[in-house]
Formats: sequence, structure tokens, C-alpha cells
Amino acid sequence: MTELPKFERLPINDKTERDDKEIWQPRWHCFCCQDTGQIQAHLVRLIISDYNPHRDRIPVCQGCNKFDNYHLKEYGVLDTRFDLYLCKKLDAISRADWKQVTQKQFEMFKQRVNQASSEIAQSRSLSRKNRTSNDEREVQLRKAEVEAITPEQWKAMNKAYLVGSNKDE
Repeated sequence: MTELPKFERLPINDKTERDDKEIWQPRWHCFCCQDTGQIQAHLVRLIISDYNPHRDRIPVCQGCNKFDNYHLKEYGVLDTRFDLYLCKKLDAISRADWKQVTQKQFEMFKQRVNQASSEIAQSRSLSRKNRTSNDEREVQLRKAEVEAITPEQWKAMNKAYLVGSNKDE
């Protein structure tokens, strides 16, 4: 059996492949048609409930005029009933949806970061259940040393180490 050669990908638009993908800000300006000129099917279904993108005429966005309808107009395949006012309304609806979705994604991302950081903190903490016998012995020794300090020693330490507390009582 002969081995087949291996090719690298050849993206259609190399510039967008190199750019960082960012979910917070889309690359299009018109949310009604996403700069294609054709109104998004889920938005068309808000107006035409039984819309079928494979059988019905193509609804054209009048908000950005990105659709090249010069050749298609003569074949009667365009739906131009969506006027500028309606396209602007659909754009606003789509922008609100985009904002809501990205807010949810951001909240989930924040949750995952918080959960991961708390797991890391728990794994590195020396809480009682994670202490070794040496750690526990050291804690007990320090506790005993602090409890053994007399009030006179506390006063002397206060006078020696704390700023502004050198007043005699």
C-alpha cells in the first residue's frame, strides 16, 4: 500500500485565521445579516413563522446594502419586503441576543476560573485535614510558645516592635 502525501491546510481567508478569535466582539457590523446582505434565518422566522431558507425567496437586508442583488433581482428570487425600519428592528433584536449570549459565556468563564482557583487554593492549603504530623507538631509548639508569654513580656515586645506604642502606662 502506498502512503499518501500530507498537506497543510489552506484557509480561504488567511488573515482571519491568524487573528485572535474573540467572542466578545463580532467581526460584522450589521447584526441583521452579519454583513452578508441576507437576513439571518432565525430573524426571518420572527416575521415569517414557517420560513424555509431552501425553498423561499432570499430576504434582503436593507440596513447595510451588502447584498449584490443586481443579477438576482431579474430572476425573482429576492424578498425585498423587509424595509429599512424592519431591518433596524431585527438588528436591535440580534444585538440584544448577542449581548445576552456573550454575558452568559463570560459568567460561565468567570465561574470556571473561580472554581479552578479555589481548587488550586484548596490543594495547596495546609488546613487541618492536609497537615502532616510534623506540620501539626510545629503548630502546637508555636501555639504553646505564644500562650507561655507573660503580660510583662507582651508589654516589652509591644514597646520594642510596634511603632507609636512607646507610651508608658
